[in-house]
Amino acid sequence: MIYAALIVLMATGCSHNGNETAKMDDIEFDSVTVDSTCSLTDAKDAPTCKISLCIQYAKGNKAQMINDTLLRSGILTPDYLSLSHEKITMKEAVDSFVNRYIADYKQDYGQLYREDHEHGASYNCIYKVKTHTENGGNGILNYIASISSYGGGAHGIDQTLVKNFNVKTGHLIGLNDIFVPGYEQDLKDLIIKKMTEKFNVKDLDGLKKQYIFADNNVYISENFILKDDSITFIYCEDEIAPHAVGEIRIGIDKSEIGKLWK
Repeated sequence: MIYAALIVLMATGCSHNGNETAKMDDIEFDSVTVDSTCSLTDAKDAPTCKISLCIQYAKGNKAQMINDTLLRSGILTPDYLSLSHEKITMKEAVDSFVNRYIADYKQDYGQLYREDHEHGASYNCIYKVKTHTENGGNGILNYIASISSYGGGAHGIDQTLVKNFNVKTGHLIGLNDIFVPGYEQDLKDLIIKKMTEKFNVKDLDGLKKQYIFADNNVYISENFILKDDSITFIYCEDEIAPHAVGEIRIGIDKSEIGKLWK
């Protein structure tokens, strides 16, 4: 029989400092926190699932549109909330996510553990998400999520996911909103140039020898931090390079982009 010990704390405030919350005239930010632990059995050494969430959300002008987009943008995974278009508050959404995550853990790992107590440690699970917001510039909101997850195996995975919003409209800002049509190849070339400088190699072949873009599929990351005068592309752990390389960030000033910038 599976025993679940679940402790959930929900409150406003994520212990952010002043530099981790955007300050904008029309929007304020609050947060919801959850810390939850579920054990598969009542044994002292039973595998556990630990969830720790600190999720900022918008209040004020365009807040509902921003929050609805965030809830269905992959900040929380699995993306359970995209299955429904129901209007719910951020607190309700986070609570629903945690309950579903725990239920899936108990179902997916419970049967495995009952059949394999010898490797109990491999059924431990950790999922942490901490978010903060930054002023990206004139009318730009950067929403940044730091995510750590572990579900067995040699190591966990750390990710940084960023969503950029036009505060006046509440809409997400995509690459096509920033760059002129036909920008792709020139921007790829610029990213490769910056990447070769970062890793002290001459060209793409040099990067490939370090197993960066090893499959020759060079692409522009949709995961970026947009500022008034720059853009920073983020490639997460294991995305384009070996795990040991970690996260790769490529910052490009607006002056370097030239006519590609709208």
